[in-house]
Amino acid sequence: MRHILVFLFCTLSAALWADDFALGADISWCTEMETKGHKLRNFNGEERECTALMRELGMNAIRLRVWVDPSKHDNWCDKNDVLVKALRAKRLGMDIMVDFHYSDWWADPAKQNIPKSWEKLSYKKMCKALAAHTEEVLTFLRDNGITPRWVQVGNETSNGMLWSVKCDPVTGWEIKDDQGNTTITKSMGHVEHNPEQYAGFIRAGYDAVKKVCPDAIVIVHLDNGFDASLYNHNLDIVKQYGGKWDMIGMSLYPYWAMEAKKEPNAWVTISDCMKNIRQVSKKYDCDVMIVETGFEVDESRPWVMAMGREQYADIIRRAKNETGGRCKGVFYWEPECQPSQYKLGAFGSDGRPTDIMRALADVNVAQGLRHYDRPVVEIKTTEGDIYVELMNETPIHRDAFLRITDLCAFDSVLFHRVIKDFMIQFGDPTTKNAPPTSVEHPSELLGGGDFLTADGQTSMPAEILYPLFFHKRGALAGAREPDDVNPEKRSSSSQFYIIWGKWPAVSGRAPYAELLGYYKEYQQPGTPWLDAGYTVFGQVMDGFDTVNRIQRSQTDSNDRPVKDVRILSMKRVAVPNL
Repeated sequence: MRHILVFLFCTLSAALWADDFALGADISWCTEMETKGHKLRNFNGEERECTALMRELGMNAIRLRVWVDPSKHDNWCDKNDVLVKALRAKRLGMDIMVDFHYSDWWADPAKQNIPKSWEKLSYKKMCKALAAHTEEVLTFLRDNGITPRWVQVGNETSNGMLWSVKCDPVTGWEIKDDQGNTTITKSMGHVEHNPEQYAGFIRAGYDAVKKVCPDAIVIVHLDNGFDASLYNHNLDIVKQYGGKWDMIGMSLYPYWAMEAKKEPNAWVTISDCMKNIRQVSKKYDCDVMIVETGFEVDESRPWVMAMGREQYADIIRRAKNETGGRCKGVFYWEPECQPSQYKLGAFGSDGRPTDIMRALADVNVAQGLRHYDRPVVEIKTTEGDIYVELMNETPIHRDAFLRITDLCAFDSVLFHRVIKDFMIQFGDPTTKNAPPTSVEHPSELLGGGDFLTADGQTSMPAEILYPLFFHKRGALAGAREPDDVNPEKRSSSSQFYIIWGKWPAVSGRAPYAELLGYYKEYQQPGTPWLDAGYTVFGQVMDGFDTVNRIQRSQTDSNDRPVKDVRILSMKRVAVPNL
C-alpha cells in the first residue's frame, strides 16, 4: 500500500549549557505571588517552588530587582525580600544578578522616579545616596552569604536615571496624555537634559559595586536591543562623561517592538538585535547580555505560545552562536506570571509552563534531558541529527513511533520522498535495499511498504488535534491515503513526514480549516493547507539544519533524492513516565 501526502492544489532538570552561557529569569515577583496563594507546577503537574522549577526547566541563573523604599508596596523587592530569593538560588547552585532600579518602585524608559527620600538632594548628595544604597544592599547580601555575579546599575536607563514624571497619587503609575507622553517634573539624571549627571550616577553605582563586590560584573541596561542608534547615543554619553561599565545589558521584546511599529516582525527584530550586539561589543570592547525578554501567552490561541517558543529558542541559539562569544546569556522577565497578571509571562492560568518554556529543552536537547514530560527521539541520518518530541496528546501515533524506534525498524530506511520547500518523508521499510536512482534513469516509485502496528495493521486511527498541533515548519505528521479512499483520515502505520514549508505559505482559506494567524500575523513558514486534515503528533526540537539539507536534495522525477539519504539509527533521549 503506497502512502503519500496529497497536494491539495494538484495530485529537565534539563542539562545546562556545557560552557558559561547564562540561561536565567527575573523571578522577583515569586515571593509576593506565594503569599497570594499562587501555585506553580511543572509540565507533569507536580507542584514546585518557583526557583526550583526554573532550575528544573533548564535555567542556571536568576535576576532580582531591588527598590530603595518600597514600603508603599508592602516592602516587596527590598533588601530582605531579595535575600530570601537569593538564598533559594544559592542553594540550587544558580548564579545571581541584582538589578538596582534606584527608585521606590518601577523604573523604565517612561519614568525613573527619584526615591522619595532623595527628592530634595543636590546632584552630589544624590550620587552619595545612590552609592550608599548600593553598598548597603550588597553588604547585607554579602554578610548573609550572597555574592552576586552580576549587578545592574539602573534598569532600562535609555532616557537616563533618577528623573521623575507626574504620577497618579493613588496607583503610582505615570500619567500620560492623549499622545502617550508623560510630564517630567524633575530631570536630575535625564540623558538629554543632564547627560553629565546621568553618567555620574552610572559611575557612582559602578564604584559602589566594586567597593563591596570587586569581582561582580557591572551592567548598564537599556531597552530595545534592536535599536543601534539608541545604544550608540546613550553609551557614548556615558563614556564621554566618565561613566563605567563591564557589560551591556539589553531588553529584547519582539512583541513590544511590533506593537510600537518599530520593527516589521519578530525575526527582523531578533536579527537587528544580534547585529547590534556584534556592533556594540566591538565598539566598546565589552560583553553583552540579553537581561530581559518575553513572549505573549494567549490560551485561546495555542499557536501564539508555539510562536513564542520558536522566538525564545531562536534568541538563545543566535545569541550563543552569532555574536562571536560576546553575548553571555539570556534572561526571561517574570516567566512565572499567569496571563491575567502579565501577558508576556510564560505560564498558563493553571500554573503550568506553556509551550514557550519548552524552548529551554529545545536548546539543551543534544546534551540530554531529564524530567521532561514528552518522549524525545534522536534520529541520526546521513545528513546529520534530528531531535523530535512526541506529543502525549496523540498516544496512538506516539507509541507507534516509539515502538519503531525501540525495534530499530527504521535503521537504513531512506527518505524516499523529498519535495523542496514542502516536506521530507520516510518510513517505508522496503527502501533499505532500494536500487540506486538518477535524474536520467529514475528508479521505480517508492513508498509502498509499511511496518505493521503491534496488532498487525497498516494504518492507525487519526488523532487530529487542530489548532493545538498544526503544520508549521518542523511538524512531524502521519502520511496517509487521500480522502476519497480514506474518509476517516487514518494515518500510515509507519510512514511519516517532517514539514519544511515556505513563506508566504498560502493566502485565503485552507482546505480543512481557516488559516491560522501563525502564518498571517507572524509570517511563518509551513503548509497550512494540510492543517486539520492530517495527524500532527510531534515536532523537531533541534536539527533544523539537517532537515533543510535533506529538503534541498536533488531528486528524480519520483521525488526521491538522487544521493541516498538514510536514517542510520533512532533512539530515545528523553523517557518520561507515560
